[in-house]
Amino acid sequence: MKRKGFTLIELLVVIAIIAILIGLLLPAVQKVREAAARMKCSNNLKQLGIAMHTYHDAQNNLPPMMGPNGCCWGTWVVLILPYVEQGNAYNLYQNWGGSDTVNSNFPAQGVAGTFPRYAAAPNTTNVTGRRYTVMSCPSDQDNAPISPITNHNYAVNGGTGGTYRTVPTSAPAGFAALPGMFDGGSLTRKVKLLDVTDGLSNTIMVGEVLQGAGSDLRGFTWWGDAAAFSTFAPPNTSVVDQIYTTGYCNNQPLRNLPCTGTGGAVFYSRSRHTGGVNACLGDASVRFISATISPTTWQLLGSASDGAVIGNF
Repeated sequence: MKRKGFTLIELLVVIAIIAILIGLLLPAVQKVREAAARMKCSNNLKQLGIAMHTYHDAQNNLPPMMGPNGCCWGTWVVLILPYVEQGNAYNLYQNWGGSDTVNSNFPAQGVAGTFPRYAAAPNTTNVTGRRYTVMSCPSDQDNAPISPITNHNYAVNGGTGGTYRTVPTSAPAGFAALPGMFDGGSLTRKVKLLDVTDGLSNTIMVGEVLQGAGSDLRGFTWWGDAAAFSTFAPPNTSVVDQIYTTGYCNNQPLRNLPCTGTGGAVFYSRSRHTGGVNACLGDASVRFISATISPTTWQLLGSASDGAVIGNF
């Protein structure tokens, strides 16, 4: 009797063909996933851009980068929460802009004591220990370097220098850092859209940054130092970020996260997207900026009022 069925060779050929088809399909699936993630990231930036404008309409200025006492009592991230449908979280945050000895929620009472920072309860319980989708790019890996406090993927444009308008260590002699749409060089300054004399469509407002891994504080935007990025070096640069101590610098050059603990609070715009980063301009439009952009053009996009003419980008 003649038996029906596949021979061993035929079966192996079929398996080989299926394996080849899967091998061809996987890259296509990955590309589709990345395209969807990049679109979601772009939408997040769009929401943040609209939120910035809505805040400006309500307060007549953009949110300050951080409070007048510096790093540790809140950044723009807290102030923008009501405008990205997180008003409940905003209402639970305590002591934005205060200090260890001044309670900004009750400044007139002069109550003695120690008041909470962003990294202390109840802020960690109610606000900074939570992850907000609008602050996170799905292409990157989420991290909480000082558990439970979360990292983020979006920072404001602090200009061509470090967060506090410091000069990057790789800058040439005589380099002068210029402020962006947000100014850490003057913590009490509240920037108005009219101050952006280079034009809103020619100035970056919010851009992508990568979340550091482990104890790394890149993307730790609840903290003043990491609340802004610098446009001194172009997107996805190999130039190192400058963190104030080596303990919070997890140097990962193979993941495009080089850093040094030399200080200066200089963080550059980086992403997991192929070929560049998403950026929200001052008019709330979102552009994908190629990593091959001219470094000079990128610096001009970072300065809010340098008076220079910017070409196509």
